[in-house]
Amino acid sequence: MRFYTFDNILIAFTEKQDLNQREEKNRLLLKNHLNVDTIHIPNQKHTNKVVKVEEDLTQECDGIYTDKKNTAIGVLTADCIPIVLFNSKELAVIHAGWRGLFDGIIENGFSLFKDKNVKAFIGACIRGCCYEVDKQFVNDLNISDKFYKIYNDKPYLDLVAVAVDKLKKLSVKDVYDLGECTKCSGKFFSYRNGDFESRILTAAVIKEWKWA
Repeated sequence: MRFYTFDNILIAFTEKQDLNQREEKNRLLLKNHLNVDTIHIPNQKHTNKVVKVEEDLTQECDGIYTDKKNTAIGVLTADCIPIVLFNSKELAVIHAGWRGLFDGIIENGFSLFKDKNVKAFIGACIRGCCYEVDKQFVNDLNISDKFYKIYNDKPYLDLVAVAVDKLKKLSVKDVYDLGECTKCSGKFFSYRNGDFESRILTAAVIKEWKWA
């Protein structure tokens, strides 16, 4: 379990050693560290929808926005990209798989912010070193060759590069990328490594005060 602070924003994420975060009982330690009773998590279905925390979270969506202090929100991942968008008063946590990413989930999350001076944190996810796709996939989505490389005649897609490009187009200047790959680091659950049911949890909360 690791923690990052940005003024009054606290971001936390679990590792494989913290057990499967799909199970509520395994979230207790993280909730204690965040000093919250609940971590609000969307009903993730690879959509491009981001909802406000006070809305119905049983609807299919893949991101949550809040401007409420001491209200933890998070997403479950096992190769997809966990993205935290934030400023000092607003926060969104997004689950971005390839489908949501290309369908505009980052843009949809960003649109909810009243103050567009937004920063971003990108957590552990599958990286261009390991995300092998087929050529038809690249052609069908018309993906620019700046976002993939060819190894042994196979395209390896860099979804983080796609995400960063989208963030820059939204004028998000400060992007903090953890830089760790879920598939090859061995520290995280990875769907492509056979962890079909287990998930890590990336969560964030707006605190009342800033860290020194």
